Amino acid sequence: MDVIWGVSDNHVAWGQLIAIYLFLAGVAGGAFLTASLTELFSKKQQPKVIQSGAYIAVVSIIVGLGLLVLDLGRPLSFWKLLLNVNMGSVMSIGVFIVSGFTALSVVYAYLIWSAAAAQKKIQMTSANTVVAAPSFGQKVQAFRKPVAALGVLFSLATATYTGFLLSDVTTNNFWNTGLFGIDAIPFLPILFLVSASSAGLAATLIGAFRGTDLTTYKKIDMVLIIMEIVLIAILYLSVKPIFFSGSMGTLFWLGVVSVGLIVPLLLSIYGILKHKNVLLPVCGMVVLGGLSLRYFVVYTGQLFR
Repeated sequence: MDVIWGVSDNHVAWGQLIAIYLFLAGVAGGAFLTASLTELFSKKQQPKVIQSGAYIAVVSIIVGLGLLVLDLGRPLSFWKLLLNVNMGSVMSIGVFIVSGFTALSVVYAYLIWSAAAAQKKIQMTSANTVVAAPSFGQKVQAFRKPVAALGVLFSLATATYTGFLLSDVTTNNFWNTGLFGIDAIPFLPILFLVSASSAGLAATLIGAFRGTDLTTYKKIDMVLIIMEIVLIAILYLSVKPIFFSGSMGTLFWLGVVSVGLIVPLLLSIYGILKHKNVLLPVCGMVVLGGLSLRYFVVYTGQLFR
């Protein structure tokens, strides 16, 4: 790509399909993380949260992978990446991670769906009749917690790897930024992990908001928003001002900072203090902010360096 410092040639190697893929992979990781941690550690039964997170995770990662395959230009050659794992390549390792995460997401979503279907079948019977879940269904449910536990690792790896994918481009001054200037600690994986956790949690809560006490999750999302604000501030202080100029600067200040972080945080505080339910607008803006962040990072890193 032929660009010079501070000047764009209006050409990007990685466009909107990659930005959306990175966003969907992050949402999938965050949603699975929400569902699996609820499954493993929540003392309260939150079936709607678990179902929402599991379903959003599998749909998001499959759609995201579909976009990634389309962006390759030669979709039918995608299988070669699965068979040739190069442990020295971040992209190759990422394919392995995402493939494992996708498989776990499909299995977990099926286990959640089959349990819900069996429970619904029981509830539909008359009061004098009890219909037990099929023995096969009962047996496979024993795998739910192991799949959830393994999925925690793969969801964290999936959300983080998208940042490593960009950080691995060492010639790019924006993508290869180190935390507090420490090159050995790449910044984007940390930012993407927090952003993915927040956006995935927000998407999960949108799907589970009816008839469920989500107070704890709302507070967790507030903490994640504050963490992301701190990380965004560190990013702003760590790179050249040129990265926050032009149309990408508008996207950053309006889409990422204002709509994605500041307004949701203020609304969340208002909702807690006034006991108002502002979950849907808050979560919707957090998800939009996560998408804006991926667009900003992907395009800014290519337009300026």
